[in-house]
Amino acid sequence: MGLILLLTFGFMTLMGVLAWWYAAHYDGLVGTTRALTIISVIGLIGSGVYVAKNGLTSHHAASTTTSKQASLNSSQYFAKKQSQEAADKKQAQNEQYVLKKLQEAYKDKVGTVSFDQATKTYTVTPTVASFKTAIGKIWKYPTQNSKSIKQLEQSYLKMSASIDKALGDGYTLQLTKTSDGPVIIKAKAGKVTVSGLNN
Repeated sequence: MGLILLLTFGFMTLMGVLAWWYAAHYDGLVGTTRALTIISVIGLIGSGVYVAKNGLTSHHAASTTTSKQASLNSSQYFAKKQSQEAADKKQAQNEQYVLKKLQEAYKDKVGTVSFDQATKTYTVTPTVASFKTAIGKIWKYPTQNSKSIKQLEQSYLKMSASIDKALGDGYTLQLTKTSDGPVIIKAKAGKVTVSGLNN
């Protein structure tokens, strides 16, 4: 705003001076051109004072722009935060849905399934008597039961892949010997990371 005023009154003053000079030398309207020149000079001085106080651009305009930018950044931050919270909530719901499906899949022939959200780990614990007996024998005689161990590993790898497909990477599916451990099979990221039966 200040720059516009300076340019406007500067141009008017220059034109007034030229017109005044022309009128004085060629019998023109000296009084009129003098009056207009004086008004332009006063306007130019006023513009200079305005610029001295407020700068070439309006402080208010700059403040308004800064305020709008801050408001926009704040809105974007909260929108992003809300979006992340919604995504986290949806993921938690999906994790519980997978837990429910695993519990349904294992309850009759294997046992219980729990989920630790902090470590992204689904743990299968044998509670069905026949499976507990089978696991006990496999644990005690791993060499004689290598085929059963391989089938068990492949089964957990397949289930682990299904979990990753439903929830994304980073989840672990493990089978423990008892509720207190130790871990027999731990499947994650497409491979068996721990197989206690082979130790």
